[in-house]
Amino acid sequence: MTTDATRPRQRFSGDGRSLDVHEDGDLEVHTLRGEFDFAVSPTLAELLPADPGARRIVLDLREAEYCASSCLQVLLRLSGRLREAGGRPAVVTTVPAVVRPIELLGLGDVMPLHPSVAAARASWEEEA
Repeated sequence: MTTDATRPRQRFSGDGRSLDVHEDGDLEVHTLRGEFDFAVSPTLAELLPADPGARRIVLDLREAEYCASSCLQVLLRLSGRLREAGGRPAVVTTVPAVVRPIELLGLGDVMPLHPSVAAARASWEEEA
C-alpha cells in the first residue's frame, strides 16, 4: 500500500518532460525525465528549491535524454546553494548526453556523478 507521504509529487509535466520529487530516507530525489533544453530552463529553475538549506538532494537524470547547458547552469546554481548552506548535491546518471558535458566542463567536483541513488548515498556515508 502506498501512502500519500511516499507517493512521488509530480511538479512539472509537459512536452515530453517531467520532474518528480520524492523522499528516499534522508534524501530528497528530483527525477528528471525527457529532454531539458534551453526553452525549459526557466521552468526548471522555478521548480527546484530556491533555498534548499542543508539537505541532501539527488538529481536523478537516468531518464533524461538531453540536458542543455542552460539546464546544467540551473543544476549548478542549485548545487552551489546547497554547498553554501552545508547541504550535499549529487547527480545520478549514466546517460552519455548528460555525463559528457558535466565531465568536459569539469563540474564533477561541484555536482558529483553517480550511477545510482545507492552509490550517491554510499559516497556520502564514506565521507562522514
